[in-house]
Amino acid sequence: MKTTIDHLPDDQQQKLQAITAVFTSPDVLIPIDMLILFGSRARGDWVDDQETGYKSDYDLLVVVENERQVNDLMVWGELERKVREIIGDTPLTFIVHDIKFVNKEIRVGQYFFGDIANEGVMLFDRRRFSLAKPKALNAQERLALAERNFENWYESATEFWRGCRYYASRNLLKHAAFLLHQATERYYHAAILVFTGYKQRSHDIELLGVQAGEQHTLMVDLLPKTTPDDKHLFDLLKKAYIDSRYSMSYRITADELAELQKRVLLLADRVRVACLEKIATFCGADAMRKDLPEPPRLSEPVLQNLPPPPTDPQEFGKWAQSLSELAEQRAELRWQQGKYEGRAEGIQVGEARALLLVLRSRGFDIPKEIEQRISECTDPIVLAAWLNRAATVFDVAELLAG
Repeated sequence: MKTTIDHLPDDQQQKLQAITAVFTSPDVLIPIDMLILFGSRARGDWVDDQETGYKSDYDLLVVVENERQVNDLMVWGELERKVREIIGDTPLTFIVHDIKFVNKEIRVGQYFFGDIANEGVMLFDRRRFSLAKPKALNAQERLALAERNFENWYESATEFWRGCRYYASRNLLKHAAFLLHQATERYYHAAILVFTGYKQRSHDIELLGVQAGEQHTLMVDLLPKTTPDDKHLFDLLKKAYIDSRYSMSYRITADELAELQKRVLLLADRVRVACLEKIATFCGADAMRKDLPEPPRLSEPVLQNLPPPPTDPQEFGKWAQSLSELAEQRAELRWQQGKYEGRAEGIQVGEARALLLVLRSRGFDIPKEIEQRISECTDPIVLAAWLNRAATVFDVAELLAG
C-alpha cells in the first residue's frame, strides 16, 4: 500500500490533509485505526471534467477496532458532514469497517478489498493492526465469486418480490410495501456485488440506485423521479423501509403498489442483463453457468401460506428473516432437485458408455446411427435392458430389436 499523495495536485493534497485532521482530532469519540484513500484518486486516474461537471469521488475507508464502533452511526454521520464541507460538491464514498471484517474479506479474495490493499493510500495508521496480504483471484475464481453473489442476492430479492405480491393479495399493503423495498434493495446489492465485489451497508435505495447506475447504463434511473407522480411512487417505496413499520401515517394504495411491483420487475430484468454481461467478461459467455436465476413474472401464481405479519413493528426484523429463510429453503430444494436430475443424467450416460464398451469388447462394429441412438437414449429401463442383452446377442441389430 502506498503512503504518499504526491501524485495528486496541491489542492487535493490540502483537502486530504484537512480530512485526515478531521478523523484524527482528539474530539472524535471513536479512535480510528486506519484512514485509507482508494479508488481513482488513489490510483491517479481521477476525472474532473469542467465541461460536463463530472467529478470522481473521494473514496475513503475508515478501519476501526470492532463492529460496535462501526455501528455508531451518529459519530460517522457527523464526520461525514465535516468531510463534505471540505470537498464541497465533489462526490464522497465513505465506508467504515472493523479490522477483522476487512482482513477476512481480503483473505477470501474479495477483490474490492484486495484492490484497496494493493492500490490504496494510507492517510493515517495508528499501527495497532496490519492488513492481511491480498489473495490474487484468477479469472475462474472471479467468475465463481460473481456467480455466487449474483445467485444469492438475486434469488433473495425475487422471493421478497413474490412475498410482496402475496401480502398485497391479502390487502396487507404496508407489509407488502416493506417487502418490495427489500426486493429493490437486494436487486441493487446483487448488481453492485457483481460489478465491484463490495456490498454497501445501506438500505437507501436511492444511493444504491446511483451506485448501480455508475456501473452500467442499463441500470441508470431504473426507478425514475422525473415527474411528480414518479417521485411520489419512488418516495413511497423508499420510505417503506422505516415508515411502513413505524409510522401510522404511511399510506399506499393497491394501485400504487401494483405499479411499483411492475417497476421493480423492470429493475430485476435490467439488473440481470447487466450482471450477465459483466459475468461474461471474466472467462467468456461459454464458461458461465446456464442456470443463473431468472427474474420473476407477473403471470406466475401468487405464493401461498407465508408467515403472518407481526403486529409489533419491533418484530418486523424477525418476520423478514423468516421469509429469507423460506427463500433459502426453496433455493436449496431447487438445488437438490437439480443435483438429483444431474445424478440421474450421469447414470444414464454411464450406462450408455458401458453398453458401447461391452459391444466393442465383443468385436462388434457399431454403425453410427445405432451408436447415436444408444448415446441419446434417456430411458434408464431401456438402457438397463440393452445392457443385459449385450453379453448374449449375435449382432447389434438384435440388441435393439423389440
